Amino acid sequence: MKLPIHFSSDAEVITEEVVRFRSLSPEARMRSIRGLLAAGSLVIDRSPKSAFLRDYTQQQEDAARQAIKEFVARHGC
Repeated sequence: MKLPIHFSSDAEVITEEVVRFRSLSPEARMRSIRGLLAAGSLVIDRSPKSAFLRDYTQQQEDAARQAIKEFVARHGC
């Protein structure tokens, strides 16, 4: 069925967002990134599973740090 309304595909929406983000100044990009991080933190704080989410985030950060340490040890950077 052909509708008279055009719905953007996910790829179109993402492309538009990328173009918008790239057009921002470096300061505006940082504000945007900080805003996303603040929003994520707020969602975690208000979640009924906030303790689990904080623990899981810490585990992921610890695993990333460990992977970087192992990479540096292997490659002697």
